Amino acid sequence: MRRRDFIYNSGLLLPALLASPSLLMASAKTINSSLLIIHDEDTIPAAVAEMVNGFGTTTQLEGKKITRLRYTNNGFQVTTSDNLTFVTQKLLVHTKHRINTQQNTVEVQVGNKTFPLAYLTQTANKVTPECWFVNKKQLHTEKLAPFINRNRHAVLCLSGC
Repeated sequence: MRRRDFIYNSGLLLPALLASPSLLMASAKTINSSLLIIHDEDTIPAAVAEMVNGFGTTTQLEGKKITRLRYTNNGFQVTTSDNLTFVTQKLLVHTKHRINTQQNTVEVQVGNKTFPLAYLTQTANKVTPECWFVNKKQLHTEKLAPFINRNRHAVLCLSGC
């Protein structure tokens, strides 16, 4: 809102609207979710969504919309191309991923972008999330409940998508 007020008051509204209307009119919005499911555009996890229905606020997000994925002490922050920021304690990855042992990261691949999430750190005061790896065929409510109910930030990567 401040950005729009500044541009309006400075007389730059029309040139700014012509240059980039979406960036000018966009306002940052933060959405809190207890579980965020990131999936490929062609693999909609209907069965997974049904399993997590009773576990609180669940949000699904197409991977191609993600512009930034990072982990902080407050949890995972995922920013999308339409200027939304999702903050979540639990992240379920239903897209391509791989473990990079040289850099101690889980690399989440969406489209042509790769987002590293560190699972180990050399710094004592830096917190890292727990990483869970489950085959999609073995996923059921009894395996998902400990992941969701655990009192730590965690990412669950589904393989066999």
